[in-house]
Amino acid sequence: MIDNIFKPLFDVTLDPKINPSLYKFLLQVVGFDSVDDESVYEKTPTPNVLMTTPENWKNSENPHYCYWAYYLWANIYALNHLRKLRGLNSFSFRPHSGEAGSPDHLMAAYLLADGINHGIILHKTPVLQYLYYLKQIGLAMSPLSNNK
Repeated sequence: MIDNIFKPLFDVTLDPKINPSLYKFLLQVVGFDSVDDESVYEKTPTPNVLMTTPENWKNSENPHYCYWAYYLWANIYALNHLRKLRGLNSFSFRPHSGEAGSPDHLMAAYLLADGINHGIILHKTPVLQYLYYLKQIGLAMSPLSNNK
């Protein structure tokens, strides 16, 4: 799936003629978000699971949020480097994180993200809340939609 998302972006950055519409579209994009159902329980991944590369993923279950976050961040980072070398705009990584689910999501986002969408459960982990404050990681929240 990572190749399905990023290969066309790398290809069009290297050669805009292969897809002029995508090239023009990317000039308007400022960041990447990731949306999933954070409320679904995830087992804490073992080091062996986390060391599995995407092309070798054979597990029937979806990867843990932290795994996805890392590979999204790594590809955005590499794509940004290439785009900057070519004088093009770069992208931020602003995943959905902290709406529900494990604090692992907020920890991964703290390490990788430029900002997060949601962060509603950040108040349950004061240490992380303070780290987000110190690092000035922005939160985009919708209090009316998240207030049940």
